[in-house]
Amino acid sequence: MTAIALAATGCHVENPDTPTPPSAAAQALAELKALPSFEETKVQVQDVMNEITAAASKIIPSITWETLDQGSTGNCQQPYEQTDGKRYFLPDAVAARVSVSDLAWTKIVEAARVAAARIGATNVQVIRDQPGDHDVWFSGPTGTFIKVAYRGNLVVSGYTGCRLPRDKK
Repeated sequence: MTAIALAATGCHVENPDTPTPPSAAAQALAELKALPSFEETKVQVQDVMNEITAAASKIIPSITWETLDQGSTGNCQQPYEQTDGKRYFLPDAVAARVSVSDLAWTKIVEAARVAAARIGATNVQVIRDQPGDHDVWFSGPTGTFIKVAYRGNLVVSGYTGCRLPRDKK
């Protein structure tokens, strides 16, 4: 799971304290300029999370969703550390103490797969898949990811990847 988080944040473990060389930093900036803005990406990821929670609520009508954190933002890591890029872990959507059958889980994961594909998060990684213990990540080549997990609580998470704020593009 750490490898996924490192890959998704653009972190390189070869000499993490060495600044990105100027040519690579310029290329990283050009990549970010070609992507949707930080603000647009936050909205896109939140929309996908909302689509997944709505689908889960249709599958299991008794679900009550909560937001237990405010998310977290920060500057980007290598090779984007010399840009004005930002990254954001959106607040998790949590349905506490809900019973999710294997059939319901399969339907929720399919809804998540379809929704995540809308933002290019089509790489599926199954971290855990045991009865009552599930963790599935949907990631894309630009660093965004959506995560759906269940272990007594159903959790939907999202991450923007590194993006330039609108006023820095």
